[in-house]
Amino acid sequence: MRSVEMLSRAFSGARQVYLQAIIVRSAVLATCMLATTVAVYPEAAISSSASRTTEMPRANANPSEPTLITEEMVNGWVARWQQRLEMGDWKIETKIVRLSQLPKGTIANIHWSLPKHTATIKVLDPIDSTLPRSEITRDTELSVVHELVHLSMAKLPLDSNNTELEEETVKKLSTALLALDKAERGAK
Repeated sequence: MRSVEMLSRAFSGARQVYLQAIIVRSAVLATCMLATTVAVYPEAAISSSASRTTEMPRANANPSEPTLITEEMVNGWVARWQQRLEMGDWKIETKIVRLSQLPKGTIANIHWSLPKHTATIKVLDPIDSTLPRSEITRDTELSVVHELVHLSMAKLPLDSNNTELEEETVKKLSTALLALDKAERGAK
């Protein structure tokens, strides 16, 4: 009986050492990957607002289906809404990106420089969308309007530690703007 207990304890101790070795190796691997990311993408060391990963290859889920969103479409929406929101003095770049290139839980984001009046809007590639195909185009335009409303509020003194109110306001404004636009287009 004692030999069974001793063997069981020895096995338990060996298993613990093995698990600790796996944890240490995983930590070393993660550190190496992070160091590689910073070496390849130096801006990753400065900015923590977006993921820095290698872009996955772009491919349609079904090659026979047309591309739902193009850079030209997104640029067109930006130009149209930039004019409507009287933001013509801004130089705005757009990118269609994979989910891994956006902050967790988002489908679009914007980064800007107030002094330079430049901004970059990233929208989710339809490949990664969970929406039905029929809703993706409209949702992407809504995302563009949403990010431009954020940009129009960039000069306001907002609390970066409490963004819920800003996000709620931007969501309501962008949804209302798009609804008014749709009604206006329907009336013509």
